[in-house]
Amino acid sequence: MSRQSISEATRDRVLAAARQLNYVPNAASRALRGGQSRLVMLINSGIPWSTNITEIEDELTSLVADSGRSLVVWRRQGPNDLLSTLANLEPCVAVAMSKLSETEKALLATVKIPLVEDDLVAPGSDIPARLQVQHLVAHGHERLGYLTTSEPTLQRFATPRTQGFLAACEELRLPEPRVAALPGGMALTVAAVAEQLRAWQQEADPVTAVACFNDFHAAVCLTAAAELGLWVPSDLAVIGLDDDVFAPLTRPALTTIRMDAKSFSRHLWDIARYRLGETPEPDPYLMPARLVERASVTEQA
Repeated sequence: MSRQSISEATRDRVLAAARQLNYVPNAASRALRGGQSRLVMLINSGIPWSTNITEIEDELTSLVADSGRSLVVWRRQGPNDLLSTLANLEPCVAVAMSKLSETEKALLATVKIPLVEDDLVAPGSDIPARLQVQHLVAHGHERLGYLTTSEPTLQRFATPRTQGFLAACEELRLPEPRVAALPGGMALTVAAVAEQLRAWQQEADPVTAVACFNDFHAAVCLTAAAELGLWVPSDLAVIGLDDDVFAPLTRPALTTIRMDAKSFSRHLWDIARYRLGETPEPDPYLMPARLVERASVTEQA
């Protein structure tokens, strides 16, 4: 939750930009109409699509509707987008799933729109990767590989997951794990993953299980393993993260970690209602995660 202290210099810059765009401050326009907006704005400042994001948006839409309001999902395209958007939209509260810029926070404070700013990458973001390691070790695997991404836009998610994986391996006193950060993001290629798997398999002590940054990387890993003639899970165990919609449809069906994205929506809305003066301040939040066991991990022979 965010209560910003905005410097006079920043506030002056925001107001100067607003005058250049002939922007009418939100608070004034609301006062002229004599009522409070029933719109809630969810700000997506660049989080890529996933099943989790869809669930968050759907659940928040339902919660907002139950209060007699409507949710508008807004995706930032450029640095001045929020200013021009607020010339056309008048939300009663803005909800952000990631940190906004100081200028954006100053703008919202200037026009008196309460801001709920709670990062989807919060304390506990390392827990799902720890669960991956624990599950693999419970099935007898100790030579682990971790397949992640080098894409800059995904590092806010990838970094805590990688850290969680490495921390769990160290705590369990496993041999040094292998970590590969490959480019491409959602354009990751089977060839790139196959090359990495081949390298791991050629080591003196080959990797017997691979934990993946997300289910998409895990699905590519399954295909790459098949092209190399590796049977999953007998030759190589693979575990994903997110429990995406396609996870039960892979061959073999993907064992993965599921995060309770809907509970994050409820958390955001609890904070929003608090900022609107409707409810007490909510308790601190930690997103739950659990294992979804399918067929891509088995006991090591």
